[in-house]
Amino acid sequence: MIKILCFHNASHRASYRYRVGQFLPYWTHYDIDMHTCCISGKHYINVLRFLFSFHQYDYILLQKKIVPKILIKIMTSHSKLIYDFDDALYTRESRELKQKKPLSDSTINKLKYILKKSSLVFAGSTDLVNYSKTVNDHVHLIPTALGKQISELALPPESDHVTIGWIGNNVNLFYLSIIDDATVYLQQKHPNVRFSLLCGIPPNKLKTHWHFTEWSSREEKTWLQSIDIGIMPLTDDMWSRGKCAFKLLQYMAYGKPVVASDVGANKTTVHHSVNGFLASTTEEWISVLEQLVLDRQMRINMGRESLKIFTETFERSRIQQKMADILHEFHNLL
Repeated sequence: MIKILCFHNASHRASYRYRVGQFLPYWTHYDIDMHTCCISGKHYINVLRFLFSFHQYDYILLQKKIVPKILIKIMTSHSKLIYDFDDALYTRESRELKQKKPLSDSTINKLKYILKKSSLVFAGSTDLVNYSKTVNDHVHLIPTALGKQISELALPPESDHVTIGWIGNNVNLFYLSIIDDATVYLQQKHPNVRFSLLCGIPPNKLKTHWHFTEWSSREEKTWLQSIDIGIMPLTDDMWSRGKCAFKLLQYMAYGKPVVASDVGANKTTVHHSVNGFLASTTEEWISVLEQLVLDRQMRINMGRESLKIFTETFERSRIQQKMADILHEFHNLL
């Protein structure tokens, strides 16, 4: 059995929940034994607690955390290092780009050192894979996964209303401003269209009226079932191109057609005109959303395709099997 110790940021963060936490109950089925340890903030002392037990593990999985080089040297002295990340940690987040402050050389150098010293790198998107391959040859695309939510699509009831939904973190609300001209146009032209948002806080400074539901794990499932179309607008920058299109997977897991910016992982998650549409300009957003609003059968057909693509490509067991195969193949070569 392969033994792995995972160091991570914090158990409440989405990156941990979906790239580590959801896999934990199943690893023994793949002949893998994984233990976890939080090393953020006051929990950093946990590293010292494990310092003299690294030799008990075949691999140290460092999940997204950028740590000092000395710690990487200690980790790799007795175990092989695996680095897993799902964001473009080598650049600033989109909302911060206006500050025009480059990321510190120190942070980038530490990230590159971690990538270089890793025996395996699990990257969440193609852009992250390409960046990692500049310093490491053992890089694998591991999309963020989601557990199965429904087995088959239930036909939505006939309704005069069509709900377009967005789910996301508070810090990502600004992405809605990119399509505000398109959404307010549709809202004014089609009074039956309802824009719904699941987030920690309501949006502000938008012309479009969004019906706000405060996020909770209990509300999430009900909300995702209630919408008719899921959207994911993005800016076309380095940070956004590194994203893993996770909110699209949330929509698709519930059999919803999707509309997304033609950026990064969205390009491979959305099969244009099959399970939804890719859009770049305001005119394109209006056109494709209007098609879906006016055509219930199109929404149903694309929703079925969304669920099929999700189940075959992004469902938890598929991704976990891929990871297990990579680990066992690599381990057998040692």
